[in-house]
Amino acid sequence: MSRIEEDFIGKVQIPANAYYGSFTARAHQNFNLSDHKVAHEITYSVALIKKCAALANSDLGKLDQKVAKAIVHAADEVISGKFNKEFILDAFQAGAGTPLHMNVNEVIANRAEELLGGKVGHYKFVHPNNHVNMSQSSNDVTPTAIRLASLTVAVSFKKQAHSLIKILDKRGQDYKNTLKIGRTHLQDAVPMTYGQTFSAYASALSKDLTELDNALKRIGELGIGGTATGSGITTHPKFREKIVHYIRKETGLDVRSSNDCIELTQNMNAFLMLSAALRAYALTLNRIANDLRLLASGPKGGIAEIILEEVEPGSSIMPGKVNPSVPEAVNMVCMQVIANDQAILLGAQGGQLELNFCTPLIGHNLLEAEKLLTRCSAMFEHCITNLKVDEKRTKENFERSFGYATAFNPYLGYSRVSKLVSEAYKRKTSLRELIIEKGILSENDVDKIIASATGPSIVDESMKKSVERFFQHRKL
Repeated sequence: MSRIEEDFIGKVQIPANAYYGSFTARAHQNFNLSDHKVAHEITYSVALIKKCAALANSDLGKLDQKVAKAIVHAADEVISGKFNKEFILDAFQAGAGTPLHMNVNEVIANRAEELLGGKVGHYKFVHPNNHVNMSQSSNDVTPTAIRLASLTVAVSFKKQAHSLIKILDKRGQDYKNTLKIGRTHLQDAVPMTYGQTFSAYASALSKDLTELDNALKRIGELGIGGTATGSGITTHPKFREKIVHYIRKETGLDVRSSNDCIELTQNMNAFLMLSAALRAYALTLNRIANDLRLLASGPKGGIAEIILEEVEPGSSIMPGKVNPSVPEAVNMVCMQVIANDQAILLGAQGGQLELNFCTPLIGHNLLEAEKLLTRCSAMFEHCITNLKVDEKRTKENFERSFGYATAFNPYLGYSRVSKLVSEAYKRKTSLRELIIEKGILSENDVDKIIASATGPSIVDESMKKSVERFFQHRKL
């Protein structure tokens, strides 16, 4: 069963029970490009804008109160997910998001028409353009919807990211006294603790979230009410103020009307700033995942200081093999987010004259990045909660290395320590044992110096003088 609708291009056949109309049907036929649909968060945000626009226009005497009430009711139903199956459009579509915008206009118009006693597709009481889209354009609705959707998803993302940071801080406390060898250039460097390692990860992610907060402040600036080019043509002088008031009231989000809607219609750099903050967070996650894969390498032929939770068999052919599956998945998510950022960058530079037509591309990639990182952070949190530091293996690696040699420089001097390291390496013994064996320092003094090597420390002058006497006595 189908019905026929007609627009200025011609007649369009539509499923009889569909709430969408001719514009959506044409777009669905024209832009069948991917398996990605418009994100529900964007659809719901468009519906929210329609609701707030109806309330604002009703207050200003431009829209009949009964029509406004029906539009509000229909918009609420869309926001609740009742009409999800009606939003059929590909994420990649005509520029400026006009199809996704009209998809919402048509569904709300037909449902409001039905509520007022009319028939779907007749638009006798409620028209998608004349009433639902009153005082609006795709050019201000679509970017505003992306801003609202991004702010909404960011709430969940930030909550999860802070939870991950909290568990990293906890692991920092758990292993604050676990000495390890720090590594630079993938070579043994100087002593530190696993507590310092995990705390540094937490600090890095915290700084990334600070940049995210800065970007979100700019996202909270809305261009709604600017209509086609930002000038506000067809709107009441108080419409912008009214609709933003209702958006704040409905969402609880810290949003405000732009002082320059023309700039906001042209310029998509706010989305690029948010994407850059997400990219930075992804880069930090990626680095942590890389470190964990390396530190867990082995378990017999690698570093093997970190023990990751076994989540699945690692091979279809090698019995008993277990891989760092979760960090690997984190790596891949982060690579995708970086790719999303590149698409957003290209989209942001796609604006010409009074409009950037790339908002569907920007919105799809931005929302996907936020949601991917939210889920990825939750998965990674579980991984870090359940990992263990193999303290025996870490101690063995530490004592075999010469990385703590630097700690002896203030007492023995760089040249003497270098010679001792070379001798210890050739004799296949540890620097610690060699210093004790030669009687340069007592075992207690050696361990005291090593223990102080994970941060700033005050040189024990009496110990330093004792070492000098040792070398002078032997004329070394």
